[in-house]
Amino acid sequence: MYLDYFNLKEFPFSLVSDPRFLYLSADHSRVKAYMEYAMKIQDSFLVCTGEIGTGKTTLVNDALAHDHPHAKIARIQLNQHSSQEFLQQLAVEFAIAPYALQRVEILDKLKQFLGQQFRAGTKVFLFVDDAHNVSASILEDIRYLSDMESQGHKLLSVILVGQPELTALIDQPEMEHIAQRVRLRCHIKPLSPSETAHYIHHRLKIAGSRQITLFSNACMPVIHQFTGGRMRLINTLCDYALLHCCVEKRQHVDIAAIQNAANELKWEAYEKRFGGNNEVTRFLLTPAKHGTGKIIVKQNAQLVDEVLLDKDCLTIGRQSDNDIPIDDFKVSRYHAQILTQGNISYLHDLTSTNGTFINKKKINVHLLQSGESFVIGNYEFIFMQSVNVDAPQEPQAESEANVVKDITRQMPLDQRDHTRIQPKKPYISLVSAETD
Repeated sequence: MYLDYFNLKEFPFSLVSDPRFLYLSADHSRVKAYMEYAMKIQDSFLVCTGEIGTGKTTLVNDALAHDHPHAKIARIQLNQHSSQEFLQQLAVEFAIAPYALQRVEILDKLKQFLGQQFRAGTKVFLFVDDAHNVSASILEDIRYLSDMESQGHKLLSVILVGQPELTALIDQPEMEHIAQRVRLRCHIKPLSPSETAHYIHHRLKIAGSRQITLFSNACMPVIHQFTGGRMRLINTLCDYALLHCCVEKRQHVDIAAIQNAANELKWEAYEKRFGGNNEVTRFLLTPAKHGTGKIIVKQNAQLVDEVLLDKDCLTIGRQSDNDIPIDDFKVSRYHAQILTQGNISYLHDLTSTNGTFINKKKINVHLLQSGESFVIGNYEFIFMQSVNVDAPQEPQAESEANVVKDITRQMPLDQRDHTRIQPKKPYISLVSAETD
């Protein structure tokens, strides 16, 4: 629907595991190299793990997309197979009719096949996808087949690809005989915020986009917050955001577009949905060299405080453990936050009771400009930015870090909030129907 609108040749965020769109992060590059190595030698047993949606299947598809003229390759996707069903499927992959055969007969047929291929100078590889579903009996069958030798050479190379539970299974004490046969192990981590941005630009480029600013830099941390750096979730969210912008006749994807897409998908932050952490207290951003921005706080036109934006996340609220505590009953305990990365800062209302206002307009997420003011309760806040000469002009994220922190700034004891509500760490939700 949006291809013509954005001048794209194909959908950039399809959920199909297309190797043409393979993005090589440091982890993906290493796994790709390991797979290529495993397919060049016959004596290999590779275990590759990664969380759901981190691109494992795309790497397998990429490995199998290349020509292998002197190789026979079987690929099995495990889904609660019994040992008998696994052997039958493996035999079918090698053009052996297995259904009238008993287990021992299938193993004998496979052994004969492997010997024939070795004598013909053909390498044989077994890819097992979703290998975290493997049972102990199937793992024993794989071990038995991988142990077959002829003239000092292994007859079968095995590559197991699955979720992290696969590693836990192999590392069990009773699986020591399997663990000792593993030659290579690798794990794919979710993308960092900077890798998330590179991944999005990479897919857009492959799809034919010539707009390097189609997705604003400011929305990248928000995308990462909702997706946790999982490629499949990034694809879903970005596809929905492009569709939203097309319908709304907007030329660029910004924070509001991502917010609206998340609203439609009924998504909360990844850590809230899948991380088992219902008390996420801060945006997950990466350390960046900041400018010398500051917030000027006024009440009744009188200067109250000046606070430097020298941290990734600065909170405003009535509760005394906020970075800027406000003594006003109209202000929520955790009312808003200012997120800063590099020289970009934006204001995020934390679903407060009475709202956060800019030019008398209630906002949810708003990119701050130097000199701009916003109002919370009876207080006015003025954002002033003075950029360091050597500070980066765009958000940079060289390494991922969790900046969930305890806030140490406190009001004097006699001014602290004495509410009877037990204070707790708030979950900072990004999902809201209202956006700036």
